[in-house]
Amino acid sequence: MISVEELRRYVDVVKKNIETMKAPDYEGKERDLENQQEELEQYERYLKAESISPEGFDGIVDAAVGYASKDISFSELEEVYNELTK
Repeated sequence: MISVEELRRYVDVVKKNIETMKAPDYEGKERDLENQQEELEQYERYLKAESISPEGFDGIVDAAVGYASKDISFSELEEVYNELTK
């Protein structure tokens, strides 16, 4: 099962990726985005393997992106996490 700490690390990578995408162009931005994408894919493979169901995985990823985008609060993210990992 996915721990809250693992969820926090995934959210940190999502946040970093969103910030990089929104940043003005700079030398090495494409490389940074590629590295972040690889890191995201590694986390997502792990999350998928540890999720109870594909729907649970999708819900956790959606909530993590929502939190990273400041659309939902961390308590809402935890609520989704707790509901989907029961």
